[in-house]
Amino acid sequence: MDQFIEQLNQWGKDSILQYGLVDTIVIIVLILLTAVIISKLLTRLMIRQNFRNLPIWLKLKKYVMIIITIYSILTLFIPAKTILSPLLASGGIVAVVIGLAAQETVGNLISGFMIITFRPFHIGDLIRVNNGEYVGTVVEITVRHTIIETFENTRVIVPNSQMNTSVLENISDISTAKADFLYVSVAYDTDLEKAIRVLQDVIAAHPDYVDPRSEEEKQQNKEKVIVRVTDFKDSGIELRATIYSNDNSTCFTMLSDLRIAVKKRFDQEGIEMPYPKQDIYIKESIKKEDPQ
Repeated sequence: MDQFIEQLNQWGKDSILQYGLVDTIVIIVLILLTAVIISKLLTRLMIRQNFRNLPIWLKLKKYVMIIITIYSILTLFIPAKTILSPLLASGGIVAVVIGLAAQETVGNLISGFMIITFRPFHIGDLIRVNNGEYVGTVVEITVRHTIIETFENTRVIVPNSQMNTSVLENISDISTAKADFLYVSVAYDTDLEKAIRVLQDVIAAHPDYVDPRSEEEKQQNKEKVIVRVTDFKDSGIELRATIYSNDNSTCFTMLSDLRIAVKKRFDQEGIEMPYPKQDIYIKESIKKEDPQ
């Protein structure tokens, strides 16, 4: 039996196989087992470390493991090794040729890895690209492109090379409340102190309003809602109230609610909200009588 195994092991050695047939089979099994074990360990590590964009990393890990496994097995065969060695030796030239032929694609892939690694934004973040060229929520990040869902419910596919060179404002990446402004105009004969007080009461009563004051400012009885007189318009005096909320979408809805509530409260308090209007006076012409 031992002699048969030895003869079988000598089959193909030094002609097709780098090692004997039996040795080659054993090595292939060990390579596959090692690849499976390493793959599972890496998957557990990524999940335990709570990797951002986990599906992309898992896919990348899968491709890398497949390439390494196939290469390791092919090197056991002399013809394959003979072909692979010159290819690896000329890898620099091949890389230059491929880089020139697929410069844009490679650029997108590299930019994708940069975005995944340095994480300037994440899935679910609200971002503004190039001062408003694209504004929306990040719904998908791949190694080639980033998909942004706009407020118009459309999806914009932006190449990662462009995302990597663009000016990005991550609106979601903040540790404090989101601030916005509510503008209201009142007539010139309005009691401004009363109008400001009513405006503050309406805003502070909204359930989504976030109190921006620190504990020290609360002890000092500073105003919960800041209202300023910002301009003298043609029709009235402009007031600006600063609105704080947890996020952009909440603030948008809250501003709509507040406009309705302010209008109703001003009507109850007799505070006039002016609008452009014109009074036209018609001057009667007096026809002079003819002296003749």
